[in-house]
Amino acid sequence: AFSDRRAPPHVDPIACISWYPTRYDANRLFGENNEGFRTFESGEDRKVAVMAVFAENDELSGATPEDAALLRSRLENDPRVVDFMVKVFPSQKHGFAHNHLGQPEEGSDDTERFVDEGFGSVDPLTTGGDAEVACLLSTAWMETYTRVFLPTVGSPVRDEVENSWSSTLETNFQAEQKGIREELEEAISTFEDVSPDLGRMSQSRSPLLDGEANEAYDRIEEEREKIKQEILTKYGISPDDDDETFNAKFAKAMADGALDRLLIDAYVDDSGDAYW
Repeated sequence: AFSDRRAPPHVDPIACISWYPTRYDANRLFGENNEGFRTFESGEDRKVAVMAVFAENDELSGATPEDAALLRSRLENDPRVVDFMVKVFPSQKHGFAHNHLGQPEEGSDDTERFVDEGFGSVDPLTTGGDAEVACLLSTAWMETYTRVFLPTVGSPVRDEVENSWSSTLETNFQAEQKGIREELEEAISTFEDVSPDLGRMSQSRSPLLDGEANEAYDRIEEEREKIKQEILTKYGISPDDDDETFNAKFAKAMADGALDRLLIDAYVDDSGDAYW
């Protein structure tokens, strides 16, 4: 033993993903003459689906484009590998899917604050969204090959012409992001500031309002309270009334149109809808 530390528990994966891998020997791990396990612990033949993500400008040993080509050739000839995908992202460096997190885009203007994950778009299109594409492909890969109740069917990804499985996901992702961004930019460019519509204010005083808005609200509420007291007095409506008596008095006030006075201008817009 190399140390007294306990070894990690044995794992029999049916699908796995590696992002810009290093410190491995593709010739020993995969291929016809691999030195890895040939069976699961249960004794069944080992079957696994492998996905690997590489960056075109990666210079670390094991993660270069040449390493990606070697890994692909070994996976092609490994009887244990039921399917595989080796994806090389052009013009990217090692760790591209993590390095940009939390960093603002150079030269971005103020509107870029509204084109991010919280507003339906993740990365500005100028970056290509490769980080998100890598996440999308990885998630789809695991969902495809770790199903328990419904078997995975269809042709393997390895047999798809020109990687149509991944390219279709990428195309749909980019189109969706572009559409969302264009909608947001159009909304920002055509935005017109308007004065607050006091007629649509909540019935409760808002702690966010101050000054003229709250003063207007107070005047409206004072007028409504005055009208309400006049109605209660005129129709003899009392908290002591039973349900039948109250309903009769309320119906009389409604039929006379007295309650319409409560819907003063501040609570009715041009459509006639009231805001309580």
